[in-house]
Amino acid sequence: MQQRQSVEAITPIPRWLVIVASVGIGAHLFAIGGLALAAQSGPWAIEFGSSMAMPPRFAQEINDVSIPYYLRWLRLTHNYHFPSNRPEMPGVFFEAELKDDSGNVIKTVKFPDDKANFWLRHRQLLLARALFEDLQVQPQRGEAIAPPKQMPPSVEIWEPGQGNVLRLRAVPEHLVPRDRTVFRPAEWSRLLARSYARYLCRMHGAASAEIIRHTKDPILSGVLLEPSAPSPEEFVASFGEVKR
Repeated sequence: MQQRQSVEAITPIPRWLVIVASVGIGAHLFAIGGLALAAQSGPWAIEFGSSMAMPPRFAQEINDVSIPYYLRWLRLTHNYHFPSNRPEMPGVFFEAELKDDSGNVIKTVKFPDDKANFWLRHRQLLLARALFEDLQVQPQRGEAIAPPKQMPPSVEIWEPGQGNVLRLRAVPEHLVPRDRTVFRPAEWSRLLARSYARYLCRMHGAASAEIIRHTKDPILSGVLLEPSAPSPEEFVASFGEVKR
């Protein structure tokens, strides 16, 4: 009897409140759905490479209203599309040649390691991509004159070496080649290469290590419209030998 009285004492939820809450939830889901549909899709293969496809017009119109007046205040402006498919990114991996005191190679390790688990291989891939942050070197418009008894400022650039391997070479800034595009590694890339080389030396008991980067240009999706696909060229670059 007491349990029946406690159940009857519960106040029912007003019908108007249920309707208002349902409309609010429906409007919220409608705004989130419009945000997801308004994201660009692709990249899709076209004649000159690849391109992103524009979203439906109705989804854009929903976004024009929902983002500035609602979603932005809730910090829900992410469209739930993540760049997992990156076909235009170059392929990259690097090797570390570990050497003894006599300069002989005692071991060569590759990153990302094909035998590593997914999470470790992903972190190694991020490191490899960070080593591929090359910057274009702009040649000076004029020739700088160094002060007396001082050398002119120089910059290290990638230059082809033995075996068609790119190696770092310091050249005066006013002598940077002007007849071709010249690149140099970013300072962050060089710092990562030196730091990881010293770490590998301590880990494997080597006297020195040389980080060698391998890259391949991506094959654009536009080749799907071609009768035959070209073979990508591999570029090899050495960051130099680092002592332990």
